[in-house]
Order: sequence, then structure tokens, then C-alpha cells
Amino acid sequence: MIESRAESPSSSSRDLEMKGEVQHYESEEQQYTPQEVDYILQRHGTLQLDPMPTNSEKDPLNWPELKKNYHLTLVGTQAMMTTFMAAGLVPAYETMAEEYGHPVHDISYLTSVQILIFGLFPSFWMPIMSKFGRRPVLTLGVLVATACNIGGGFCKTYGQQMATRVILSFFMCPALPVGTAVVAEVCFSHQRGSRNGLWAVLLTLGTPLGPFIMGFVQQHAGTHWVYWVFAIVNFIQFLGWLAADETLYLRGEDEGKGIRHWFGMITKTNYKFTLESFIAPLRLGSNYRVLVAAISHAIVFCYANIVLVVEMPEVFGKKFKLDAQQTGLQFIAIILGSLIGEIMSGTISDWWMNRRIKQRGGVKLIEDRLWMAYSGYILVIIGLIVWGTMLVQATDGEWTVKPLVGAAFAAAGNQVVTTPLITFAVDDNHKKAVEAGLFINIVRQIWAFIGPFYFPPMFNSLGFDKAAAVMVCIVAAVGAFPVIAVHIIGVKRLKKNDVHQ
Repeated sequence: MIESRAESPSSSSRDLEMKGEVQHYESEEQQYTPQEVDYILQRHGTLQLDPMPTNSEKDPLNWPELKKNYHLTLVGTQAMMTTFMAAGLVPAYETMAEEYGHPVHDISYLTSVQILIFGLFPSFWMPIMSKFGRRPVLTLGVLVATACNIGGGFCKTYGQQMATRVILSFFMCPALPVGTAVVAEVCFSHQRGSRNGLWAVLLTLGTPLGPFIMGFVQQHAGTHWVYWVFAIVNFIQFLGWLAADETLYLRGEDEGKGIRHWFGMITKTNYKFTLESFIAPLRLGSNYRVLVAAISHAIVFCYANIVLVVEMPEVFGKKFKLDAQQTGLQFIAIILGSLIGEIMSGTISDWWMNRRIKQRGGVKLIEDRLWMAYSGYILVIIGLIVWGTMLVQATDGEWTVKPLVGAAFAAAGNQVVTTPLITFAVDDNHKKAVEAGLFINIVRQIWAFIGPFYFPPMFNSLGFDKAAAVMVCIVAAVGAFPVIAVHIIGVKRLKKNDVHQ
């Protein structure tokens, strides 16, 4: 028999704290037959894997890297399209206001209502995905979105358009939190930083990419084609899911008990629906690691992404007298910043964790990943200060790139913070990756929904420079400092554990 050591996610963090132990430092023994060992060694070249795969080719952990990346790309692009479609309406606000006979403020609710649904309703879908698999729900989502966007192009009234946005966001919302679960299902722990970074950066890019691309569409083709372009992309995604596989794989005692239906589209498991299934993500609020990571991520995402996107048309469009296409071009700064931030965080985060594990003699302290986030907070703070200050100093009607430099810094910082925090929350217990993704999504989307309601009065009363200072203080006090505290607690617990041993 061969022994293999891996992290033990079986105990809750609260139980471990009461015992004075350190989570993720214990090991458990798993035994394998010689045939299983030969398969794993032939497939992966090592037994030092976490989690340990089975000897089945159907196990997503054993899939070829190309197949894994295909599924991660599908999940990432679907998450991106949810925010892409919500923010992509921004360049068409004024045209829709004239067409529907409503003020621009009312038209903005077409985006706001989607943000709220993205936060509240994934909890409804995740138990269904645990019962029938990820693939059928995500496939259904893009198919319904295709229909809603085709209809959106023909809507004649504000009420009709609002109905299409509500239905679309309800069926698309599962794509936002499921990325953490899919990463945990197809990737090993030493890969999670870069793989979480892939779908996280796509999710982040959806917000600025939407108005950037749709600005061109609105300028040259009109509002109807904004919706029809959405529909075309959704249908392509639908075809992509038809060629995909299911990432949900039953392990342990349940291995092999999943039953495929509808030509393999639906995987029926023995998962039981209970009230606990729908409220389980909220219970993670009692886990201080996940809670702090979720709040910090939400704060940074709101002030280094949402505020920049929401205020771009109002600030740059009116201040510098730009049309829809020119306003859309301003989002390039946020897009470039996000991409640079991901380069600085994902793969480097995995390298850093592997290095720290070796330095600690094989002991994994998940708080080590938080080191990567600190530079992100600094970038966000610098970016917001530059953005706010340069906007105040800019002359009306004379475009300047200086505020966009600040926006790029803030966007890069947002991504540098996002990837380590999400991966840290999942590392706390990878078996609860679904719940962690849901909880993070709920906190992020609710805070993002609230923001646009107080952004305008805050900027009008304080000015952009002082408002930026307020946001910087919130990022530091509510975002960075609690993460530092969690980091210190983790290091102290490890030292205490070493002393006891």
C-alpha cells in the first residue's frame, strides 16, 4: 500500500481553533491499490497532489490540460458576459431614455437591477447545480439569455425591457460564483491561484469591456444591435457548452453513483434538497477568514472597478464632451490595468505559495498567499488619489489622460487583491468552494448595487478629490487592515502549534 499526504479539510475552522490547532497543517493518510498508484504516477508523475485524484479518466482532475482550460474559459467567459451585458447598456442610456420616455436615472435601473439579482439569486441555483451538475444550468442560462437579448432588441417600452433584464440576470447569475467550484473540481491546490485568476480577471473585465465595445456598436449600429450582439455571443456560448463535459464528479463513497441523462447533458446525483442547501453559504459568515476576504474584496471591487465604470460616462462624457464611442475608449485604461494586475497576481501567487511551503518544510500556511494582496491595496490607493485629483484639476472640454492613469493603477490593484483573496477563501476548505464562491459573490454584488446610489451625491458634495480620499480611507480601514490582522493571527497560530509540538 502507498501512503499519500494531503491537506485535511474535514474539520471546521472553529473546531480547530478550539483545539488550539492550525487548520490545513494536519495530514491524513489515503491508501491506494498498486493499479491506482501506477495510473496516478503515469498521469501526473507524482503522488504529492492535493486533492488526490481517482484512477478514472472521467475524474476532471485527470483531464488533459487543454480540456481543463477549455472548461475554465467557458466558465470565465460566461461570468464575464453577465457583467458585460449589464454594463454594456451604459452607452445606450440616453438613446433608451428618449425612446422609452423615461429619465436617464430610470434607465440606469436596467443595470442596477441586474447587479442586485446577481448577488441574491445564485443561492437558488447552486443546490440545483449540486443535484444535476454545472453544465445543464450554465447551458440553460446562455440559451435563455439569447432569447431575452433577441427580445430586448424589439422592446418598445421601459417595462418590457426591464422584464427581459430581470429574466436574463436570473438565469445568468449562477455563472458568477461557480468559478471557484469549477477551479476546485478540475485543478490541484498548487494551481488554484493562476486558475482562479483566469476566471476572476474575466469577471472583472466584463464591467469595462461592456461599455467599451458597446460604445462602438451604439455609435454605428444603434441600440437594437447592442442587444443583438449580446444574443450572438450568448448563442456561441451555448454551442460551446454543447461540446463541453460535466466538472461535477462524485468522490469517496459516492464515486460512480452519478447517473447521466439526456445524452450526458444532465448528471443526476444523490444530493438532497433541504433548507440548509440554500442558506449554507451565509453560514460562512461565521468563518472569519472567508468573511474578511469577502468584505475586503467587495470594498476594493466597488471602489477600484464599479465607481470608475459607473462614473466614466458622467465624468468624461460630460466634462470632456465625448460621444458614446469616445467615452467607450476611456475604458481601455481599466481593461489594461486589470490585465496587468492579473499578470502580477495569479501565477506569481502560486509560485509564492510553493516557495513558502518549501521554506516551511512542507507546511502550508494559507495566510502566506495574503502577502500578494498588499501591493494591490497600495496600487488602489495611489490610483484613486491620482484619479480624483487629476479630474478636479482638468479643464472642461480639454481631454487629458492623467485621470485614466489613476484608473489604470486602481484597476490593476483591484485584480492584484482579488485573485489572492478568492483563492485564500477557497483554500480555507476546498470542499466548500461552492459556498465560498457564493458568499463572496453575495457580499460583492450587494455592495456594488448600493454604490451607484450614493456615488453621485458623494461626488457632488465633496468633489472628486475629497471623495477619492474617503474611498481610500475605507479601502485601508475596511479592506486592508482586517486582512493584515487575519495574516498575523494565522502566523501566530502556526508558531503556537510548533511550540506545542
